[in-house]
Amino acid sequence: MSERPDTPLRHFRMDRRAVLTSLATGVGAAAFLSPAAAAAGHAHHAAVSAAAAAATTTSGASTLQFLDQHAFDTLAVLSEQLVPGSRATQVPEFLDRLLAVESIETQKYAVQALGAFEREARAAHGKPWKALSAEQATALLTKISTQPESDTTRRIFDNLKQAVAESYYSTEAGMKELGYQGAVAFAPPPACG
Repeated sequence: MSERPDTPLRHFRMDRRAVLTSLATGVGAAAFLSPAAAAAGHAHHAAVSAAAAAATTTSGASTLQFLDQHAFDTLAVLSEQLVPGSRATQVPEFLDRLLAVESIETQKYAVQALGAFEREARAAHGKPWKALSAEQATALLTKISTQPESDTTRRIFDNLKQAVAESYYSTEAGMKELGYQGAVAFAPPPACG
């Protein structure tokens, strides 16, 4: 299918990386941890997650883009505890890459959010989150998730859980877990009378 030179899309020529970068910059990790931007970017996050996850798996790159190793390990452990299977689908790597192209405000919020989990772990058990036993982590996650919704740590928990879940369930494994069989077409909604 060739474009006619007078169509509006004639100037829209971007390679895959540029498209993914622009998508990630526009929506990016907003749903990951930024409370203000999460509402605005929520609807587009799944599409961005799938596209960037595809780029991540094809590139084969395993170097961290934004987080340091300790923060990444904390994110990886938390991701797996929140949504089992997220580690195998490289959700933490995907979120790290999204944060690399996000605004400084969102990047700061992400680091502070991971720091909040660290503080909880150190206050309760005197060790970093990634060193907690499964029982200790589950107890802390339960405590955090049952705090009032106005609590800052609870909001951070909810935002992280949302980002991990959306990223995971936009992957092939996550979609299959939800029952997607591929090649399924849904009937169009009925027309309004």
